[in-house]
Amino acid sequence: MINLKEIAWKRRISLQGPILEHVRTLQRRQWLPYDQLLNLQQKKLARLLRHAYEHVPYFRSRLEEAGVVSPEGSVFLDKFTKLPLMERGTFYPFYETLKSDDLGRRKWYENWSGGSTGEPIRLIQDNAYFQWNQAVKIMYDQWSSRELVDKQIVLWASERDLMVGKETWKTYMGRWMRNEQWLNTRKMSESCLQNYVERINRFRPVQILAYVESLYELARYAEDRGLAVHSPRSIMTTASMLYPHMRGKIEQVFQAPVFNRYGSREIGAIACECEQHTGLHVSMFTHYVEIVAPDGRPVSPGETGELVITSLHNYAMPIIRYRIGDTASWAVESCSCGRSLPMLKEITGRVNDCFVKPNGELVDGRMFVILLGTQSFVKKFQVMQNEVGQLDISIIPIQEMHDPHYFYQDGIEKIVAKCRDLMGEEVHIQLHFVQDIPTTASGKFRFTISNVKR
Repeated sequence: MINLKEIAWKRRISLQGPILEHVRTLQRRQWLPYDQLLNLQQKKLARLLRHAYEHVPYFRSRLEEAGVVSPEGSVFLDKFTKLPLMERGTFYPFYETLKSDDLGRRKWYENWSGGSTGEPIRLIQDNAYFQWNQAVKIMYDQWSSRELVDKQIVLWASERDLMVGKETWKTYMGRWMRNEQWLNTRKMSESCLQNYVERINRFRPVQILAYVESLYELARYAEDRGLAVHSPRSIMTTASMLYPHMRGKIEQVFQAPVFNRYGSREIGAIACECEQHTGLHVSMFTHYVEIVAPDGRPVSPGETGELVITSLHNYAMPIIRYRIGDTASWAVESCSCGRSLPMLKEITGRVNDCFVKPNGELVDGRMFVILLGTQSFVKKFQVMQNEVGQLDISIIPIQEMHDPHYFYQDGIEKIVAKCRDLMGEEVHIQLHFVQDIPTTASGKFRFTISNVKR
């Protein structure tokens, strides 16, 4: 049977460049032995560094001083880790010098990243980056059993992507060809959630792509009201941390496996789970990923460190050794799927999601997420530390009560006691029941925030 949407979408993709050709390349290369993949990756990294030295003022002196690129253009990858790290704060003051001086012969576009902090950064990306990033996401979809133009529901919160109120006929035509329906999860009232369940049931998607916390909230809503929900072939979550209790609830309600995808607007799709769900395979074809300890050394498998990412295809504004702000660990064992791609055991959280005890010790913010996220009366929450010795906990209850402190007294006492176990008996805990907790500018929700400098 002829699939007009697939024909139309493939035709449109072909106008955007060699995306489908890249997909076929990725399909072949994902099964190559690791040494061959590493050789291909190192060649890409060397080309990027040589380009940055020759065409990007910001990197020219830094690469030479670190001994990574010589004045003659030789690249020494063994010196790569001596190159200073980039941070979010790098983009604003050095925006002009981060641009490649050959932009005139490139197709490029400007992009913005709000990030989890809500502090936007302005950057430039070129068509080669866009094409490879699209190809990687198509490959990730294939891992989750979604082929091109299979029905997809997108639960999204970024207003920039949703284009709410600014949709053009091209927007609608593109979504029609891709066989997508988009749901705005910035609106999560009870009537909206009911509507989303109904739309999912009518559309019957093969895959649901969603912000983690939005789909978790929808799953809890459907379960609490005993609503039957269509079971897709797979669910792809992204944009925030996927905690075990969230994965369990989503899979239980939707009766479908969850695939966790990791990336960012400034860097693209970095890693994703395969069908074995034992970790996230890193896309060596498009990214060079490091995990470093506070002293800058590479961590051992199983050890948690800070993620440092290099994007291998964005020559318009190279992003090299970028502190993305997340922590992670490498998997100790290889995946049984047969792919040689290196694997992240897990993304463990944001760098600033560690809380500081009065004695200076650090507490992993995930402990609070597990504690509050598993309380039956808690619909949504946020734990914030603005100073040592104090925690502020905001809770949206699953059901509004005239006096929630009295009605949920047992649960509150359990939360307070556990928080003191984690942070110390002397810590002052303020717990507020609220009607709303705002998301960041990019639509992401942060369960834990520590503003204490360490």
